[in-house]
Amino acid sequence: MSKAIDFSTNNVTGQWNHVKRNLLDMGIGVKEKFETEAHRAIKEILQRGVDEEFNAKVGAKKYERTDHRQGTRKGTYSRYLTTTFGRSELSIPRVRGKVDIEFEMFNRYQRRQKKFDEMVIMSLILGISTRKQRKFFKAFIGDAVSHTTASRLLRNFEKDLMAFRTQSIADEYKYILIDGIWVSVKERESRKRPIIFVLGIKEDDSKEILAFKLARGESEQEVAGILNDLYRRGLEGKNLKVIASDGARGIRAAISMVYPYAKWQWCSTHKLRNVNKRIKQKVKNRKGLMKDASQIYKAASRREALTRFSAFSKKWKDREPTAVSNLRQNFADTLTFYDYMDDKRLISTTNHIERYLEEIRRRIKVQGYFKNPRSVDYWVYGIIQYVDSVKLPKRTPSSPMGEEIKEPVYESAHSS
Repeated sequence: MSKAIDFSTNNVTGQWNHVKRNLLDMGIGVKEKFETEAHRAIKEILQRGVDEEFNAKVGAKKYERTDHRQGTRKGTYSRYLTTTFGRSELSIPRVRGKVDIEFEMFNRYQRRQKKFDEMVIMSLILGISTRKQRKFFKAFIGDAVSHTTASRLLRNFEKDLMAFRTQSIADEYKYILIDGIWVSVKERESRKRPIIFVLGIKEDDSKEILAFKLARGESEQEVAGILNDLYRRGLEGKNLKVIASDGARGIRAAISMVYPYAKWQWCSTHKLRNVNKRIKQKVKNRKGLMKDASQIYKAASRREALTRFSAFSKKWKDREPTAVSNLRQNFADTLTFYDYMDDKRLISTTNHIERYLEEIRRRIKVQGYFKNPRSVDYWVYGIIQYVDSVKLPKRTPSSPMGEEIKEPVYESAHSS
């Protein structure tokens, strides 16, 4: 009795390979033969199109004698055109005479070529390793795309990036969130530098990355430079209510300098992460202490939050004095969101930037480090465009609204 073939979801790849091997044993190459024949046919169509267009421009076929001829052939040169069926080498005829021939067929394929280039760029942005990238394109079009080529295509972002950084900004944002991520940049020597992000939230609660910059550090000068640029481009802050960030002094000073009348919200998630780091007896106390601390920010009002904070301090001050002292430091600044209860979820933390930071972390993990600041700009801009164009699934970040804040799995750009 023959064994039944299982084409379930988890087994379909293996079973298809089994079917292909059996077909090949019978002399039938299904997929490979189809792709080979399709590639050959596409190449013939392209070559015939080139020859026919050349004949029409010159006014005569090959070896044809006519008074209407505009020029004569002068050999050929090779040109490559990549389609989804592979890379085709075409023979392009040269011409003697004052005839300027521009093949419209290649212009028609520019859209297809652009789509292919975008696919190469997307493979980079998605964090596909060099080895997997070469393997993927080899299987897809029959020709590998080098990492150098893909990186070169990233430079196509240059004009768009410049436009992104110079376009006017409507003064219609009610909240601004500032956060960042550390990356390794290999210039003269490899070292970590922060990428600082600024996200704006409009009256309709729509969110948008307004700026990002690879900074030298977290100084007031660096952050003030970004905020001053936003101000110069139109975000004067007439409708700005709150700016949320972590407790880094440089950021706080820069906010006071550029937007002195906006209230400041110390991101409660960053505050709780700092408390978490300062727990001495982690095995014994962390779970209970962090649960109690997170409950403070789940209070229905500022008064209730202060009452919970007082109870938290009495309970934990003898067992974990350093952690309690850290939470007490500028504690009032973590409660600014209670002045805007309808928008509590928008400004109590900077977690809305996290979707961008998470995508960047995941994709640059394969990259490891950047060769120079310019490559950082291209990568990050490409990822931002990808994140904004794709509706990502909702995630459950470590936040003060949860029952427990787990050990941070990444390093914030502005921890204090």
